[in-house]
Amino acid sequence: MAQPSIEARTLRAPGLALLAAILGIILLRAPLAVLDDQVNTLHYSVRGAVPPDTNIVVIYIDDAAVRVLGWPLRRNFHALMLSALAELKVRTIGVELMFEDPRTEYPEYDDLFARMLSVSPPAILTCYFDTLASQGGPNDSARSIAQAGTQFTYAAVDEPPQHGRGFHAPLRNFQTAAAGVGHVNFIGRGTVPLFVVEGSAIVPAFGLEIVRAFAGTDRGGLQSDGDEVTLKTRGQKLRWYTEEGGVTLNYPCALRGYTAYPFLEVLRAYDNARRDLPASIPVSSLRDKIVLIGVAAEGRGVVFDTPVDPRLPSIAMHATLVDNLLQSRLMRHAGLGLLIVLSVLTGVLCAAALLFLRSPWDKIGPLCVFLLLIGASYLLFAYQAFRLPVVSPVLVGLVTVAAAGMSRHRAMRQQVDVLSAEKASVLNTLHDREARLAMLERQLLDAQVDRPAAQTKELLEEIKKYKAEIRALTSRADDMEESTPGGDDIGVATFEGIVYHRNGPMRQPVEFVKKIASSDAPVLILGESGTGKELIARAIHRLSNRHEAPFIAVNCGALSETLLESELFGHEKGAFTGAVKEKPGRFELADGGTIFLDEIGEVSEGFQLKLLRVLQEGELERVGGTTTLKVKVRVLAATNKDLKERVKSKQFRDDLYYRLNVLTVSIPPLRERQEDISLLVEHFLAREGGALRVSRNVMEALRSHAWPGNVRELESTIRRGALLARAEQRTMLTVKDLTDELADAAAGMVPVQDQVLEMIRDLGFSRSAVTETAAALGGLNRGTVAEYLRGESLKTFVDQQYDLERAVKHLALSTDPAIHERVRKRYLEYLTNIIDGLDASQPWETARLALRSKSKNLPQRYHMYLEQCAEAHFRGVWRLP
Repeated sequence: MAQPSIEARTLRAPGLALLAAILGIILLRAPLAVLDDQVNTLHYSVRGAVPPDTNIVVIYIDDAAVRVLGWPLRRNFHALMLSALAELKVRTIGVELMFEDPRTEYPEYDDLFARMLSVSPPAILTCYFDTLASQGGPNDSARSIAQAGTQFTYAAVDEPPQHGRGFHAPLRNFQTAAAGVGHVNFIGRGTVPLFVVEGSAIVPAFGLEIVRAFAGTDRGGLQSDGDEVTLKTRGQKLRWYTEEGGVTLNYPCALRGYTAYPFLEVLRAYDNARRDLPASIPVSSLRDKIVLIGVAAEGRGVVFDTPVDPRLPSIAMHATLVDNLLQSRLMRHAGLGLLIVLSVLTGVLCAAALLFLRSPWDKIGPLCVFLLLIGASYLLFAYQAFRLPVVSPVLVGLVTVAAAGMSRHRAMRQQVDVLSAEKASVLNTLHDREARLAMLERQLLDAQVDRPAAQTKELLEEIKKYKAEIRALTSRADDMEESTPGGDDIGVATFEGIVYHRNGPMRQPVEFVKKIASSDAPVLILGESGTGKELIARAIHRLSNRHEAPFIAVNCGALSETLLESELFGHEKGAFTGAVKEKPGRFELADGGTIFLDEIGEVSEGFQLKLLRVLQEGELERVGGTTTLKVKVRVLAATNKDLKERVKSKQFRDDLYYRLNVLTVSIPPLRERQEDISLLVEHFLAREGGALRVSRNVMEALRSHAWPGNVRELESTIRRGALLARAEQRTMLTVKDLTDELADAAAGMVPVQDQVLEMIRDLGFSRSAVTETAAALGGLNRGTVAEYLRGESLKTFVDQQYDLERAVKHLALSTDPAIHERVRKRYLEYLTNIIDGLDASQPWETARLALRSKSKNLPQRYHMYLEQCAEAHFRGVWRLP
C-alpha cells in the first residue's frame, strides 16, 4: 500500500487540529464569550468616550437630594419636577422610579403626581418583571396587565421571544395618566429585550417607549417581526435589528459624559430663573429635550458593571439605550456561522504561513494574521458597532500553528531519520571497504620479498580499486553532512551589496573605490562577466557627491551603433523612421549625476569618436539635431575585454582609452576569491530563506569549480539548488541539486591530497616528482604540492604509531627498495625539521611555540599531525635513527 506523501502527512495534522478546535469552539462558546467580553472592555478603553446624543438630559437624585428631601422622596417633589419640566417645555420625560405602592400617609401627593402626569409633556413610567424566560406559561398577573386596556397593546408587534414572570407595575391611576410604561429588565450584561410578553400583553423596553413618545408616534407606529423593529416618525423610519428579541448596548460614555444635573440643583435653578436670578444650570436649554429622571445616590439604586464604568447607575443604562436607538448604533454580534468561518480562515492562514512561507516569514506570518484579526476587530467595533470575536479564532490559530509546527518537525525528523539510515548504511559499507583496504595493505607490506611481481601488481591494482570505491562512498557520506560555516563575524565584510572576506582579494578594489568615490574623474572598471562591475559602479555613485542625482546605466554591447547613439545622445522628432517625438538621451538624463557605460569595449570606432567629444568637452548633439547641448556627467565605464590589446590592434581608440582610464578598478574573478565562495554561498542562501544549508560535498564542488560566469553564475546555481531542495521539502542542498556539470565534477571529485599522493607514488617519489605533479594538476604550485606531501607523510607517521619503517612502507605503497629509500630520506628531512629548535629543557607549552614557523605553509588539516609528532618526540616516544 502506497504511503502518503510528505506534503499530505504535513497537512493532515493541522487539518485534524483545525476540526478539533472548531468543535471545541462550539462546545465552549459560553466560556470563550467571557474572554471576548474582556477584549471588548479593552476596545472601549482604547476607543475612549464618544459624545452621546444631544437630545438626552439626565436628572439624577444624588446623596445631597437624599439628605435634604429624605428617602424615598415624597411624590410632591416628583410632581414639582414634572411641573417645572412642563413649564420649561421639555419634549419627553422618562421617570426611572417605581410607583408601585400608594403612600397612605400623603394620599394627596399621589393625586397631585397623577394630575401632573396627565398635564405634563409625555411621561414614561417604569415597570419590571421578577424573571424573564424564553417560553411562556400561565401567569397570575397577566389579567392585571390586560385590564390596563390599550396601555400594553401593540398590534403591529409579533409575539416576542421573551416572556415575563411576576409583573410589577405603577399604580393604576399613574398608568392611566402617563403616556406609556416600559420595563427596565436586562438579560445578562448589557442586553435589553425590546419587548416582553405576558399573557396577552406586550411590554416595551423603557428606553424604546421613551423614543416612541419623543418621536410623537402612537403605538401602531411601532412594528416588529421578531428580527427587526421599526418606528415610523414624522420624517423618517428608524430601524433596529434584534438578536433573539434583544439588543446589546453600545456605551458611548459614563454618566458624567451625558448632559446630567442633580435633582435639587435643577429645582433651584428653575426657581431662580422664574425670579430672574442667576442660575447654576441653564434650564432653558432643556427645551425639546428628552429628560430622564433616576437615582444615582450611593446604595439607593441599581448599578451595573460596564466597560465604561464598573458602577454605572441604571439611569445611565437607560440613557444609553435611548442614545443607541436615536443614533442607530446598537452593538451587533457575529453569529456562530461567521465565528466558525472566521476561525477556520484564521487557522488555515496561520498553518499555511508556518508550512509554506520562508524563514523568518513562517514565524512572522501567524503573528501578522493575529494582529490583522485584532485590528479588524477593533475597527469594526469603533466604526461599525460590530463585535467581532477574536478569542476563538486566535485559539484556533494557535492550535493549528502548534499542530503545523509539530507536523513539520515530525516530517523533517522523518527526513532526517531516512537520511541518517542511508548515511549509516553508507558508513558501514565504507568501514568494510576501509578494513579490506587495510588488510590488503598489510598483505602487501608484510610479505613483499616472497610475493611474485605479478601478484604484487595485482594486489596494488586491487588496492587502487578499493581506494576509488572508498572515495565514492566518502563523497556520498559527505553529501549527507552539512558544510561548516565559511566565515565569521570577524572575517566577513560587506560593501554596498558586495560580500567578501576582509583579508581576501576583494579588499584592495573595495578600499580603492572608497578612496576615489568622491572624485569626478572617469573610472574604468575591469573584470570578467558576472564579477559585479555594475555593483562597483553603483557603489562609486552612492559614495560620491552626486549620490542625490541620477545614476543611469547603459549596456553598450546590447545595442547597434545607430540605436546606441539615439539612446545615449537622444534624437529630434523626425530624425529617423519611427521618431514621432523628440527624446532626451541618457547623457541628458544623467546631467549632474553619473552614467555607467557597460561593455564599452564593444562599441564601434565611429561611435568612439562621438563619445570622446562628450568626455572632452561635455557637449553633444541629438540625432537629427543641430543644437549643441552641455552636460556635466561623471562617466564610469566597464568592460570584460583587454582594452590594451584592442588599442594595439587598432580596435579601440587610444585617446578614448586614456580618457576613460584615469582611474582603474580591477575586480578579481571568483576563481581567485576562494575565501569568498563560502561567504557568498551563505549570503545567497540567506536570501532564499528557509534556513537552507549546503552539504559538505556541495561546498567542495562549489569551491573547486572554475566559475566562468563568476558571482552571477554562483548566485544562479544557489537559486536553482534552493528551488529544487524546497520542492522536495529539504533544507540541505545536495549534489543532485547542482547543474549537471557541477554534479558530474562532484561525483568524480578526488581530494587534492589524494591526487598529490597518488601522482607522486606513480612517479616513484623521484626528485622531479613534486614539480611534475604541480604541472599535471595545473592549479597548484610546486610549494603547495610539497606541503601536501609533507602533511600526508606526517599523518602516516602518526597513524603508524611513530614507527618509521612502517610509515615508509605505507606512504610508498610499493615493493621497490629504491622507492623506500627515497621516502625514508624525505621522512628524515621532515622529522629533522620538526625537532630542530625544540628545547627539551622548557615546558611543552613553551617549547611548542617553535612550531609556528614550521606550520606556516602547511595546510590547516595537517597542523595537528605536526604538533603530535613534535610532542611525541618531546615526550621521548620516538627518536631519529
